[in-house]
Amino acid sequence: MAYVFEIDPKIQFIVLYQVAKIKPSRISKLVNVSERTIYSWVKKVEEGINILDTTQKATRTQKIDAQLRQNIASEAINRPFISTRKLAAERDISHTSVRTILQEEGMKYGKIHRETRLSAENKQKRVTFSKEMLAYKGRKIKNTFYSDEMGIKLSEIQKEKAWQLPRKKVKRQNVVQDVKVNCWAGISWNGATSLHIFKENLTNNLYQGIVQEHIKEMQALYPNKTFYLQQDNHPAHGRLDLLDEYQNFKVLDFPPYSPDLNIIENLWATLKDRVAQDAPRTENRLVNSLRTHWQELTKVENLKPYFRSFEERLHECIEKKGTRLPY
Repeated sequence: MAYVFEIDPKIQFIVLYQVAKIKPSRISKLVNVSERTIYSWVKKVEEGINILDTTQKATRTQKIDAQLRQNIASEAINRPFISTRKLAAERDISHTSVRTILQEEGMKYGKIHRETRLSAENKQKRVTFSKEMLAYKGRKIKNTFYSDEMGIKLSEIQKEKAWQLPRKKVKRQNVVQDVKVNCWAGISWNGATSLHIFKENLTNNLYQGIVQEHIKEMQALYPNKTFYLQQDNHPAHGRLDLLDEYQNFKVLDFPPYSPDLNIIENLWATLKDRVAQDAPRTENRLVNSLRTHWQELTKVENLKPYFRSFEERLHECIEKKGTRLPY
């Protein structure tokens, strides 16, 4: 059946899109207007712009001025759980405009970070640790391996968004079988250990074996020299039996609840992002991606920026009297 319209294409679009809920690609054919134009109308309508009003653009530009932008950003900071729709309703603008403003102000809506409140004792331990690391011109900073474990799942690193054309969607197959692997490694000023990948839950015996397997790598980077290992307070870490066997190997007294004082945490985040860009679909590809990017990221020249900023981080911890840092 042929459709014959005698009214403005914009009015046809509004009825078909907002009332009939027809897809833009279909509307393009019905009203004989290019998809590009239709999608521009969709964007304007979603932003609350009246496409029939030729003066609307100037009005909106004046309405969302610098002061309003600042107020919206301040409100989101003071009320972080508020929705963009509620913010928009309070200011009589579209929620997409609010979201755009917040994004342009550098804000991102995402999962909140849960953390343990630091006691006065823990804060003091963080200050003490920072001072010890900075003593003697930061000698310990350059003689320490910063170690940690990281878990990564195939399902958690799959990208959910991609650049797409209106009529050519990017498709991705779901992970057939989800897989999780764990990683351990240590980084230092002189270099890093290889990446140890395992699937078991971490126990003291397993941890002892992992460190034992990589101790020679650490010694090779610090020949005939005392070096340190930074590890967090995971129950599986405990006391390392091999401390008695290797006299030049010591463990730092690391303050609890202090991932912000372990620079390998920043490297884990970078590694996960690199692996996510590879979009591995199987365990083998996940492992290969992890190893490949680890080798690249832990080249000495690539590690140096992490360590150069670490000294500033320790000074900041002291200045803020042990308060947790935004790293």
